[in-house]
Amino acid sequence: MRVVTKRLFKWMARWLPGFRLRIALLRACGYRIGSDVYIGEELLVIEELSDFSQKLVIGDRVAIAPRVTLVTSSDANFSRLMERVAPIRGRIVIGDDAWIGTGVIILPNVSIGRAAIVGAGAVVTRDVPDGAVMAGVPARRLRANARE
Repeated sequence: MRVVTKRLFKWMARWLPGFRLRIALLRACGYRIGSDVYIGEELLVIEELSDFSQKLVIGDRVAIAPRVTLVTSSDANFSRLMERVAPIRGRIVIGDDAWIGTGVIILPNVSIGRAAIVGAGAVVTRDVPDGAVMAGVPARRLRANARE
């Protein structure tokens, strides 16, 4: 029953208006979300629904634009590749004051540093240092500090 409830809350959070309502529903899914966070429409969290450990941590004052995808779990599903490729499971941590642009994809086992900026459409495959500005596919560092 917990899995069904989690799936329903995630769906509602993705489509209902009002970022505060989205945050409340996502917290009910077991994600740790700090204070003064903005989460845009259509946030997609790809995960193993039966895993209730804290796989997603979002710090304080984080801004997440619309259509961001956070991947904490990935596998080949029913493909024969499952025999050769192990599933990938991980955690995503987004530090305080980070800004995640529209359409960003963050893969498992990635941390986004404090006050880091990830540009629209980037695919983040590695940790992002504090204050860095990242963009591209895969995401690369444009500047060491957002104020440069």
